[in-house]
Amino acid sequence: MFDDATSAWEYRVEQLSSVQLSNQLNFLGKEGWELVTVLHNPDAEYPYECICKRRRAARY
Repeated sequence: MFDDATSAWEYRVEQLSSVQLSNQLNFLGKEGWELVTVLHNPDAEYPYECICKRRRAARY
C-alpha cells in the first residue's frame, strides 16, 4: 500500500484580491504549492479563495 510519506498532503487556503492573485499564486508555486481550486465571491473584500496542496515533508 502507500506509506505516509507518499500519501500525506498539507493544504493551504488563501483569500486574495484580484490585484494579489497572480503574484501570490506564483510565490506559492515556488514554495511547492499546487493550486487545486478557486472559489469566487465577487461581493467579498477578498473575492478569490484559493485552495492549494503540496506533499507533506517526510517525518522521521
